[in-house]
Amino acid sequence: MKATVYTGPHEISVKEVPEPKVKPNNVLVHFKAGSICGTDMHFYRGDWRWMKKGRIIGHDACGVRDDTKERVVMVPIVNCGHCYFCLRGHPTYCTTGKFYGLTRDGFFAERKAMLPRSLIPVPADVSDEEAANVEPVALAVRVLNHLQPNLGDWVTVVGQGAIGLLMTQIARLKGCRVIAIDVADYRLELAQKYGADVAINAKKEDPVKAVRKLTKLGSDFVIEAAGTKETVEQTPFLVRKTGKVALIGESKGYLNLEDADEASFFTMYISPREYPSAVELISRRLVDVKGLVTHRFRLEDFEKAIKTFDAPEEKAIRVVVTEK
Repeated sequence: MKATVYTGPHEISVKEVPEPKVKPNNVLVHFKAGSICGTDMHFYRGDWRWMKKGRIIGHDACGVRDDTKERVVMVPIVNCGHCYFCLRGHPTYCTTGKFYGLTRDGFFAERKAMLPRSLIPVPADVSDEEAANVEPVALAVRVLNHLQPNLGDWVTVVGQGAIGLLMTQIARLKGCRVIAIDVADYRLELAQKYGADVAINAKKEDPVKAVRKLTKLGSDFVIEAAGTKETVEQTPFLVRKTGKVALIGESKGYLNLEDADEASFFTMYISPREYPSAVELISRRLVDVKGLVTHRFRLEDFEKAIKTFDAPEEKAIRVVVTEK
């Protein structure tokens, strides 16, 4: 069967690989659609050298079960359910867990053997393209639920790629006032379309001064979704004293906490727990993922798809690959 295989920086291509072995407790899932995200780009660019060569990538995808013919979203995290972290409600950090597309072969393959409990049914009103974009919605739900903002709180989202735009949408659903920061006007225009109250182009004005002027004390919450060392280091100056900062895109960098008195800083990753809620939000049209899809390719054209995502002039937000 065909699958997208990582063989080194800037070397991810479609290759013939062995068919998956289906154990008695697994079911076979036929790939329908998946989306490329920033994590895949880190592998492609060689930012994360620990990625194992020969690994099949992809962790946000949907397919059809071979046994029931039901359309499903594939959850990339498999946890044991009984280790220290699982028993405390943190399956992402399971000591023996698997993360498809990172520590185990991922979903960008024609077929994948999965545990039934890792498959979320897809309603008929959710398209394959939408079902291929559940992961960033689940992440945004998890982050905003953890932040627990009150109605009218200021939430500053740094970076308006797909992750940031979904953070903006979920923050609006929570009744927050949203400040969107980016360096590209086309992304800021999308942020305003999705309800951002203020859009700041960091190339044209100082975002720290702008946020401080607008909020008086600093933003109640800051979500770093740009994924750069520079934006991480900017967060202490955007948040108010006793506020909260979620480092989602990147966690490397020096944090000057001199004026961020009692502000809380934390990292956060996806968890299986929010996937059903994410599917429901898409089904109820409370969150728009279809509008984020800018490019579409077939699985066999994956090399062209990832190069398109990597090209700034293409202005890619979300790139979807499909079976055919």
